[in-house]
Amino acid sequence: MALVRLSQIHFNFQTAAQPLFEDLNLTIAPGECHLIHGYTGCGKSTLLKLLLGILERPWEGEREIADGATLGVVMQDPNVQLLRQTLGAEVAFALENLGVASHEMLLQVRSALRRVGLYISLDTPISSLSLGQRYRLMIAAQLVLEPDLLLLDEPWAQLDDQGVQELAAVLTQLRQQGVALLIVEHHQGVFKDLVTHRWQLSQGQLQALSAQEVDTSPEQVCWRESPCWPQGSAVIDSHGFTLAFRERQKLFDAESLLLFPGEIAALVGDNGCGKSTLLKSLAGIQAGIDPLGIKVFGQRPKLGRFGADLALLHQRPSRQLFENTVIEEMQFSLKRYGLPLDRAIALLGQLGLTTLARHSPHTLSYGQQHLIALASLACLRPKLLLLDDPFAGLDAHFTDKIVALLMELSRQGTALVIASHRPIAALPVDRLWRVADGRLETLSASPQAYSRVG
Repeated sequence: MALVRLSQIHFNFQTAAQPLFEDLNLTIAPGECHLIHGYTGCGKSTLLKLLLGILERPWEGEREIADGATLGVVMQDPNVQLLRQTLGAEVAFALENLGVASHEMLLQVRSALRRVGLYISLDTPISSLSLGQRYRLMIAAQLVLEPDLLLLDEPWAQLDDQGVQELAAVLTQLRQQGVALLIVEHHQGVFKDLVTHRWQLSQGQLQALSAQEVDTSPEQVCWRESPCWPQGSAVIDSHGFTLAFRERQKLFDAESLLLFPGEIAALVGDNGCGKSTLLKSLAGIQAGIDPLGIKVFGQRPKLGRFGADLALLHQRPSRQLFENTVIEEMQFSLKRYGLPLDRAIALLGQLGLTTLARHSPHTLSYGQQHLIALASLACLRPKLLLLDDPFAGLDAHFTDKIVALLMELSRQGTALVIASHRPIAALPVDRLWRVADGRLETLSASPQAYSRVG
């Protein structure tokens, strides 16, 4: 018996030259796990909205949902779904609306949180959780409703390796209980032991993929073959520091930290280890932390101190997008700092995004928003560029485009720090900053590259 069936679906945005979906078909039965791949902007998230019945624009075709079936969804950006202030209240929200007794509610909330590996106080403020922890929280908030079909939008990009393993275990149990799963994901190798049906969303249709067509190679550190030898004064310099919030447990200790012009550092660590906090601290915008013994351009980091010389891409791209069109977004900071506006037009062409120039950045996919937010910073050609998980939501094509852009900036003298859960195999780096067990370990392809210069 089919749980969900889509038949001959046709859908198109008014401004698009080609239909997003054209005669698209999909049938999902209880206990099945469908994994959908596709390039950035091909319509994967739009397909989830159609399944949920929340697609705003009209579409053609048939959508059938079994009587009484419950659908749950975990979107790409956790902050879009979170409604309450504390962890326990968020998971209990749906149960409160259903009138569940308080003593039963507490048991169900704790059970859901344990299933996703969140063993922390129910009073924990959501604002203190990392992006990956918020993703697990959203899953828990769906599990309390016991959904018949659970939709997940790119969980691998939001979770560290342990989180992915824990999620896979949860999803395996759900499948065994007859729950159907649909996962949208760029990384083809994840959940390979869980998937029953694998699809490529291309040219408006779902095309079946065989196991032989799937790339299962692990992500590994890629060292730059011709290292960028240190020259000039250090962009980031510290003889050692402790990263900690005031009156709270510290995040990690670091013996030293160095980065020179043109170097690329990969900042790698699990959810909640302090990667985003370190980037914000380097930019001088992180509140509530103990003083750090770190200098950026020879000075203590402070909000607004470095102007266009320092740029930070936040983990949530929508926080940095506020103009009406993509081209206005790209040119906003160029105007602010009196830089050539044609840089924006040239970079859109370089990335193959010229067709988006007059689109609203707020209507773009998560991956496209990431591209535009990053490109608007790259236009500045800053001396230090801090990127928080910049490859989330990007397919292999745009990953290669961004890698080429970052390498070009590096050759021009920009120092880069790229934070992610795991190394980006396509991006050659000079330094690896790995956070684990409360310590930041620094590694380099060439030990002599750590000598102080300038």
